[in-house]
Amino acid sequence: MSFERKTVVVVGATGVVGSGVVRKYLDAGATVVGVSRQQDHLAKLKETIKIRPGEPFREAIGEFKDEASAAAAGAAIKERAGAPIDHVVSVQGFVAFAKAPTETPISDLRHALDDGLFNNFLAAKALLPDLKGREGSTFTLVSGGLAHIPPPNPSLWLGTVKNASLNALTYALAAETANDKVRTNTICIHFGVAPVGGQKNQFGMDAEGDTLRLAPAFLGLARGAQKGQLLCLNTWADAEALAR
Repeated sequence: MSFERKTVVVVGATGVVGSGVVRKYLDAGATVVGVSRQQDHLAKLKETIKIRPGEPFREAIGEFKDEASAAAAGAAIKERAGAPIDHVVSVQGFVAFAKAPTETPISDLRHALDDGLFNNFLAAKALLPDLKGREGSTFTLVSGGLAHIPPPNPSLWLGTVKNASLNALTYALAAETANDKVRTNTICIHFGVAPVGGQKNQFGMDAEGDTLRLAPAFLGLARGAQKGQLLCLNTWADAEALAR
């Protein structure tokens, strides 16, 4: 399936996962609006994934830290899109290290939820309502395997809380949109992903593949029929199966 004449928004476009999603949607013919908090990150993205002159890539600066900034970001994204949006991928947040739970300041927990749960929630509030009546549209969140497994050491428990909360948001959005045309899902990635052309993930650990290998799974989900699902990718084979 070609994505020509489709408009795709990638929130968190300059991150490891988001950058590959941008590149693969462009390769498939879509117009892509890449959203970042900083202009220089978007400039670097264009170099990293080799966005060519004339490709339908549009930049939008915005953030989802509170209701006001989310409303402003949503308006900027829609203006830059210049057409009804068909697909949104929101991949925001990063696993923060912490001390043991009883030694962690409450401010660290609040920050982890701000940058991983609350910003994705605000992106849904800003962008999902317009997709509800659009045939074939999708809204996809991204979480991680720490949501399901005991953290291997106490320093990663914030990632467990954040990802588990994000997965719970999946089911809430699925209930809200059960009778709508949009399909809301979450891809939960249980393995490390390297940046473009890399061999190590963001923690410096060896990764079997990079974001360009992972990204076709997002296009496969947009082509599919999944609705209201938490799609756990336990292995690269799972990602390749979703891509088909």
